[in-house]
Amino acid sequence: MTKLLLSSALALSLIGCVDNVKESVLPEYNTKIPEQIMTPDKVETRIGELNFYDGVPTQATVQKVYDNLDYLRGIDVFLNFIPACNIEGMRTGTASLGVSKYNEVLLMDKLMDSKSLFLTGNTDTVYASSFFDLSKTGPLV
Repeated sequence: MTKLLLSSALALSLIGCVDNVKESVLPEYNTKIPEQIMTPDKVETRIGELNFYDGVPTQATVQKVYDNLDYLRGIDVFLNFIPACNIEGMRTGTASLGVSKYNEVLLMDKLMDSKSLFLTGNTDTVYASSFFDLSKTGPLV
C-alpha cells in the first residue's frame, strides 16, 4: 500500500513538473524571421515602385510587371527577327538586280568593302546568292 501511495505521489509530482515546463514555452509562433529574407512593402526598380502586402504584390504591381514583360518580349521578338529581315532585304535586293528565279544565281564579282549594305558581310569572302520560291517550283532537291 505504501508503494502504491509513493508511486502515486511520484507520478503526480512528475506531472506537476511537466506542467511547469509546458507553461514556460509560449503557445504561439514567435521565431524572429531575418529581415533579409522578408519581402519588403515597397521595392524601387527601373520600372518604378513595386508594392507588396504581406509579400503578395498589389494589382497595380502585377499589372506593371506584366506590362514590362510584354515590353521585353517585344524587344526579344525584334532582336530575334533581325536575321530574317536581313534575309528578306537580301532577297529583294537580289530580285532588284534581275535575279528572281530559282535557277538564277547572283555572283558578286568584287569583295565587299565599307560601302556594302550587308548586315554581316565579310570583306574576304566571294558571295553567291539565290532564292527559291517553293510555292512556284514545288520541292527541290
